[in-house]
Amino acid sequence: MAAIQCKVEIPNLDGLKDGELTVGREFFLVCDGEFPRELQQDKLQLVLQPEQKYSLKLQSFEFRSPTQADLKVVSYTAGMPVKFDNLQLTDGTLTVDLGAVQFQLVSVLPPPQPPANPGEQPPKQEPFGPIGPLNIPVPPIYWIGLALVLGVIALFVATKIFRSVQRRKTIERLKEHDSALSPIAEFHQRLRRMQRTNTVFFGGTPNAEDVPLALDDTRHMLKLYITRRYKIPALEWSPRLILKDLKKYHPKVYQDTGNELEKLVKEFQHAIEDKAKLSKSDILNLSKRARLLVEDMERLS
Repeated sequence: MAAIQCKVEIPNLDGLKDGELTVGREFFLVCDGEFPRELQQDKLQLVLQPEQKYSLKLQSFEFRSPTQADLKVVSYTAGMPVKFDNLQLTDGTLTVDLGAVQFQLVSVLPPPQPPANPGEQPPKQEPFGPIGPLNIPVPPIYWIGLALVLGVIALFVATKIFRSVQRRKTIERLKEHDSALSPIAEFHQRLRRMQRTNTVFFGGTPNAEDVPLALDDTRHMLKLYITRRYKIPALEWSPRLILKDLKKYHPKVYQDTGNELEKLVKEFQHAIEDKAKLSKSDILNLSKRARLLVEDMERLS
């Protein structure tokens, strides 16, 4: 890889002398050369020894062109030349040699006064820390991540509220239109009515339109029973939500009948997606299993 050479550029700012570096003043290292394409810009930092932590701090990195990059930096070491024989930049995986870099900061403090007593030592000058406030740019990926997290939280809360409202409205509708029949009695009544009127349950070949009709009616009867018996919006909710609600509020019913309910619901879904291949025996099997399941759930409730 070709060598990278960097030069110091000091942007002009109102109130500051042109070309003069002071503590906390941002400037640029404009570096020319071949940079690795795999370099991860959002993870870049300068490779410094512990004693050099105030000498140079990377604020941002941006490409001007494929072979030229701007490193916005700042230094807090005043009054002495800062020199790097080979400044290095790393993203944690790749390390890039930036070559020799040197500069000197001008102190904005007045020169130290000689001690009043000739034998007295002057106070030790410690390196300056950050003088601010400084504008520390936040990479866009962090804002995007924060927005996604907040969006997920908002969606979770909205979903919880929506399901709670659905449940409350279901209970209100059941109170307004409550049937004189119990949920199990209504299921059996609807099943007998379907068996008397739908040709699937007669001997011989059924009418073509009666096969999908019997499927929809049986599925509706099962969901209506669950709605009335357990106060679950089963007619609106997905099978996953129905099972989750049963597990939470009716653990005994879920433990003994959850597997069969899940299997039966999946078979109903497959049948709906492929109604053209449904047969009379398929409907008879589904209706029998739905009846036995409802009777088991009623026994456990």
